[in-house]
Amino acid sequence: MTRLARVNGLIAVRRHAPLFRNLVRREIRQRYRASALGLVWTLVNPAIVVVAYWFVFRFVLNTGANDPYALFLFTGLAVWAVFMGGMQSAASSLIANASLVTKVRFPREIVPLSAMTGQWFTAAAMFAIAVPLCLILADGWSAALVSVPFLIVFLGLFTAGCSLIVAAVNVYFRDTQHILDALAVPWFFLTPVLYSFDMLTSLDDNESWVIDVLHYANPISPFVIGIRDALFHGRWPAAGDVIYCVVAGIVMCALGVAVFRRLEREMAVEL
Repeated sequence: MTRLARVNGLIAVRRHAPLFRNLVRREIRQRYRASALGLVWTLVNPAIVVVAYWFVFRFVLNTGANDPYALFLFTGLAVWAVFMGGMQSAASSLIANASLVTKVRFPREIVPLSAMTGQWFTAAAMFAIAVPLCLILADGWSAALVSVPFLIVFLGLFTAGCSLIVAAVNVYFRDTQHILDALAVPWFFLTPVLYSFDMLTSLDDNESWVIDVLHYANPISPFVIGIRDALFHGRWPAAGDVIYCVVAGIVMCALGVAVFRRLEREMAVEL
């Protein structure tokens, strides 16, 4: 029975693959439709953010940030773009495609996952630039680079699980996407994108627990740290971070699928 279910699942995936590809293409085209620069905006926006933060942290706040700090920041932003960008795109996807969801029978997970994948083109472009720059300007040239695709896979699983949950819940509670948008800014600053924990030198021994909370209570932190260790610093990610990423990715993906299928039953009525 289990084998039959797997076969049916593979058939369903193959049958609806064209729909998934078309939704991803539409997501990308709609985002840059009637734009003069088109897909170039996928790099312009993060580049502006990097320059602004680099200037503030390097000269205004004079934090003594790592050199080259702009590249250090860029690698963290690429990971953040995968996670938060994908989740925000997926949050409103079912509502935006209500006519398709209510009239056509297909696995509805395709809708938020395609919206999430469309957003990943920005992150993919950022990684495509970050990798050669890290090899040239930072310490990224090492065998540790082989761990980056491995960690990105589990980052994708983690993001997919989160995206399925917020997309499904948003159908029933429309404030979900606005809550996510409101949380994105403080969540960003609590994630070691702009800084590393080594920079928090003002904390004394009695406050060392703050770093542990920022590291492990924030599920995206080990992904940022692990990928940056391999890509920017050229060192193997800590075993604890790798284990955390693997477990978090698998658990969140399974949880996302379970929650989505549970809430899927009345989606057509709510939409």
